[in-house]
Amino acid sequence: MRYSRILAMAALALGLAAPAVAQNTDVEVGPELIVYTGTGLPTDLADALVQPFADYMDEKYGVPVNVRTVPGAIPQSWLTLQTEWPNPTGDVYLLYNQNVQEGIELGYWNKLEDQYTPEEWATFDADALAAMNLDGYAAPMEIAAWVLAVQDSLEDGVVTSLADLAKPELAGRITFDSALSVASGYNAIAAAVTIRGDDWRTWFVDGTFNEEAARPAFELVSSWADNALTLTQGSGSIVPLLRRGEALASAWWWHNVILEEAEGTPIHVVEPSEGVIAVVQAGPVVSSASKNPVAATEWVKFFHSAVATETAKSLNYHSRMPRSDEVASDEWTAFAAKANFVFVDEFRGAMLDPEYNSAVLDFYNRVVIQGQ
Repeated sequence: MRYSRILAMAALALGLAAPAVAQNTDVEVGPELIVYTGTGLPTDLADALVQPFADYMDEKYGVPVNVRTVPGAIPQSWLTLQTEWPNPTGDVYLLYNQNVQEGIELGYWNKLEDQYTPEEWATFDADALAAMNLDGYAAPMEIAAWVLAVQDSLEDGVVTSLADLAKPELAGRITFDSALSVASGYNAIAAAVTIRGDDWRTWFVDGTFNEEAARPAFELVSSWADNALTLTQGSGSIVPLLRRGEALASAWWWHNVILEEAEGTPIHVVEPSEGVIAVVQAGPVVSSASKNPVAATEWVKFFHSAVATETAKSLNYHSRMPRSDEVASDEWTAFAAKANFVFVDEFRGAMLDPEYNSAVLDFYNRVVIQGQ
């Protein structure tokens, strides 16, 4: 990523950086919009933008569009969309990049890039767009960085690497997400690959998942699982374990650690010595079956506006990617300057590929969960 370019440029004043407003009564805009928001900080941001967006739409189109946000786990949102197609309830969806890619092939989305001028689209980071590889159907939302959330009570130096999760002194006091439950669970496998220096591309050959090649990395993850209090299912199950002090260390997203730290939980970030596993997360996509396509497109553009950038900062949502005429938060600037990012977008895409995913999860269940 060209962080020097992303982080160095000053933001425009909030009033000037919002989407341009011009009364337009010739375009049909419905009064309701349903937006599937995922979970965590993206949902918090979406909820905070509901009223500003209604005001913006009222000024531009004379329709104060009411946005109903639908939070929930992304795999469930994706399943709901597929089940309901071709008449989905949602107009806009926040999904994993692999879901977006699959949806492109199925004709599920309107192409977002077409709604921007070339100059406007160029304000999104080119490296991030390339990493997502979504052909302009979505814009980058955030760099999701996976770190260790460590209790302040734990002595410095005890946890410096994901490999430390297997230490006997941490037995029954560590957590990380299960790949059987959430996509963030694949990060542990990516970390094991990074620590071992394996060539993960040899795992995926002509539609066959090579278990023999993958086993050493999966067995390393298994050693961490054997030492865990539990394997978690995202932030909802991680937070209480950290707040109660039951987990001394948990692999978690950086932005969630920073938010929880700001709310008073006595934890801090440790950047794994092998590198910070990171992915470029795509922003929301517009359903090609939306019943309110103009408002749906306006919502996604508003979600990527400088108004949203400033709102995100106020919510401690610091990992959200600014555009080239904006500036990241001080927290993200300091973190990005010292973190050794290991981008695993391609790896996660392969693991989530429908051609391989069932075999990957079956192997994960046998090796990591059952210890076979």
